[in-house]
Amino acid sequence: MYFLLRRIFLRVDLARDTVRVSKGLLLRRQFCIPFSAVTKVEVRRTPVLRLLRGKRVEISTLSGGVSFYMKAVEHIPFLPENDGAYIRAKPFQSVVGAFVDTRALSGVITFGLFLNRIGSVFGDESFGRIMTALAGAAEGVTKLLAALHIGVPRVTAFAAVFVGVAWLFVFLGKALGMLRFRLSCESGFITVQRGILTLYECRLVRNNLTGVLRCDTLTTLLLRAAPLYAHDVLLFPPVSRRTAERILTKMCRIPPPSGHVKPPFSAMFGHCAAPLGWLGAFTAALLLTFIAEPVAAGLVQSVLWCGIVVSLWFTAAYAVYMRLSWLSSCPMETAGISFRRGARLYTAVMPAQKLAFTITGRNIFQRFSGMCDITLCSAGRKQYRLRNVPYDEVRRIFPPEKPA
Repeated sequence: MYFLLRRIFLRVDLARDTVRVSKGLLLRRQFCIPFSAVTKVEVRRTPVLRLLRGKRVEISTLSGGVSFYMKAVEHIPFLPENDGAYIRAKPFQSVVGAFVDTRALSGVITFGLFLNRIGSVFGDESFGRIMTALAGAAEGVTKLLAALHIGVPRVTAFAAVFVGVAWLFVFLGKALGMLRFRLSCESGFITVQRGILTLYECRLVRNNLTGVLRCDTLTTLLLRAAPLYAHDVLLFPPVSRRTAERILTKMCRIPPPSGHVKPPFSAMFGHCAAPLGWLGAFTAALLLTFIAEPVAAGLVQSVLWCGIVVSLWFTAAYAVYMRLSWLSSCPMETAGISFRRGARLYTAVMPAQKLAFTITGRNIFQRFSGMCDITLCSAGRKQYRLRNVPYDEVRRIFPPEKPA
């Protein structure tokens, strides 16, 4: 029935050099995308679409994209029919990749929407049963900690249990989605395939790659393996640096940069200033609670101790990331930068022709210390910023262009 209605409301013309999509009946919109602007083509088949023998196709560019549905047997003309030789990820790599890719905040949002959907579909009783189970688990955690002489309020225990369950819910979903992960390259396309229930396939246009991103956390640094991303798509689960360089060289045709410039040890305080400030504030507040005993002193001191521990963790992470940060550029080949963003260390490697421009900034303190902040801006409005790098080394790697 849908494919009959698609004949009326949707028209898709797929040629080898242009994609034309017309949507609507009264107010009809037409999308015309040249193949030279296509960055990736995503094909997703959920269990419902597999039952209906259909698939959802999304064609993306650096400025946006368009999505539509097709029959499962329909072929997109400009995509190769064969995937070529491929490399397959091990199950352990897929699980670690799901662990690294899962974030607590996104898990809380996703789990909250899931509970809302359950309440709207199955009624308030189902929603109430789930919340009662979570409250019972929080009560058990409170009693366990009380037996260990650790006082935790029930509200705090319930919040911790809710966040933990939400994270586990999203983690299991991503772990299932990353099984049967494989990467291949054929006819200028890099193909990523994964999934068991929902089949996911993404084809990246190799000539339009704006760069490959490596995401490191303290966990991946201990494992000496980190996932690779390209155009916000997981290119491969956690791999070693040697394997990552092989993927860059052989599949993405991006040679790894050499000749790194690193921030000096004297810039340590500048990189760790924020968590050190938090540490000082929490420590001062904790000392005040011992001098002037406030209401619910035990609860306040527990919160402040947690803040001190978190601040110490961030300080250690920022210090490690600073020592691993670097900047590099090979003229007419590649540009690379390793920088901290939030609680993660990112390493971006991009072709030199995809580097749009660079921004160098210096505050009053950096002028006296000879440091600067540099930002690499690639095509697609991606910005990568590294702080407190020697200014003379930056000018040597990226010399200012002389006016004609």
